[in-house]
Amino acid sequence: MPAIKRIAIIGLALESNRFAPPTTSQDFFQSCYLEGDDILAEAQKDAPAMPQEVPAFIDEMNALGQWQPVPVIVTATSPGGPAEQMFFARFLGRTLEYLRAAQGLSGVYICSHGAMTATGDHDPDGTLYREVRALVGPDVPVAATIDLHANISATMVENADAIIPYRTNPHIDQAPCAKEGAQLLWRLMDSGEELGSAYVRLPIVAPTISLLTNDGGIFAQLVANSKAAQTKDVPAVCVAGGFAFSDTSYNGITISAFGDHDKAKAIVGELGQWAWDNRTGFKKELTSVERAIELATGQGPNVLLGDMGDNPGGGGRGNTTEILEALLAAGVKNVLFGMFVDADLAQQCHDHGEGAEFEAVFNRDCDDVNANQLTLGVKVLKLSDGLVAGRRGLYAGRTVKLGASAAIRVNGIHMVVISLRTQCADPGFFEHFGFDIATYKAVVVKSRGHFRAGFDQFFDAGQIYEIDADGLTTPVLSRLNFTNLPRPVYPMDEDTEWQGAGG
Repeated sequence: MPAIKRIAIIGLALESNRFAPPTTSQDFFQSCYLEGDDILAEAQKDAPAMPQEVPAFIDEMNALGQWQPVPVIVTATSPGGPAEQMFFARFLGRTLEYLRAAQGLSGVYICSHGAMTATGDHDPDGTLYREVRALVGPDVPVAATIDLHANISATMVENADAIIPYRTNPHIDQAPCAKEGAQLLWRLMDSGEELGSAYVRLPIVAPTISLLTNDGGIFAQLVANSKAAQTKDVPAVCVAGGFAFSDTSYNGITISAFGDHDKAKAIVGELGQWAWDNRTGFKKELTSVERAIELATGQGPNVLLGDMGDNPGGGGRGNTTEILEALLAAGVKNVLFGMFVDADLAQQCHDHGEGAEFEAVFNRDCDDVNANQLTLGVKVLKLSDGLVAGRRGLYAGRTVKLGASAAIRVNGIHMVVISLRTQCADPGFFEHFGFDIATYKAVVVKSRGHFRAGFDQFFDAGQIYEIDADGLTTPVLSRLNFTNLPRPVYPMDEDTEWQGAGG
């Protein structure tokens, strides 16, 4: 009888925005931090509070055959600034302790975002992959799944047998991604084959709004081409759009392939050249705040207005006031606005209670340049502890922790105020408070693009507008003071040149 496969499960997910305040240990512990058997217990819940890939990986492994999970650590939190080095060092140390104690591992599964930085390490994902490889040795296969917005470093490619990315943006394929990773890891454990790899980073640092895969654009075509290029000989081809705000020396669209080395190299070269030849497709126009007000007050169809500059899903703080102030100044009515991140304001609402009307202070202790302090009359409509089960898109089937939360009315605007930073990508965040989304002339969401998969039942593509508001996640990258990008990069530097994958 063959030996039962023993697979270590490791999860580390943070998308780092260098321009945001550091992400603390508390941020991880409040959102998701699980060790050992607690990982397996959480994965069995109907709506686990953990990255969706982990329970999907476990389910697929169960379907494939007999195996023994060796749960290590799974931790994740909302995008923010670089992780405190102390937290990453503790995570890495504990991970290696678990792996040393595990005897006879057959394989390792790593669920990482891939665009993480730390205050003392610009490539903690690469560090994790390297240290895991050094400990388990060259013969134990290591498979990783990553976010489509990962910044893939050469260190990551060199120390993984395969890296499988999401292929949808908005992200709705985390489970299929994990399933693919499980199947490939099982194949490698059974066959003992060794996969070669090829890797190229293009000098294209694209704004994330140009990296959608549901619009038929250049990036959607590139991702589709990469999936079509996979064969039995090259079973994993990874296109990662990158995350500009991480501001690392290895930023840029990357293409990696795992399998027969010569064939992988050819695939990487062809895909890379195609992307470069079509690079103008990575430019995109935005809608002004002034135009957004017209849309919110006009006679046309209901509209969804995305606040591109303040996306908590990209490290934004969720508390900028540019669009809110413009709506108030114009006296716009029948608007639903969410989610405004202000723990102090949420607590003010809880202290006053449902039905109370009072003068509320927004951003009381905030010094963000785009987050003005406002004193406004509000009415508290409903209060919540902020535990919401997502129902569509990015958060479907996952419990999301918003912290102490409140629904309020400010003049003609209905708002959701939360304590823990989360992008407004799921209609459940509004419906949790009894709001009927379809009845509002305009819905404003602090989210970059994942709202498209959550709110598509209410708004088609022609009703959605990406608003050019300032903030830590502005798609106008020239407004930010990058210091580590490998300049020149397109489209910020129009005269960027590239000699091809072999150049």
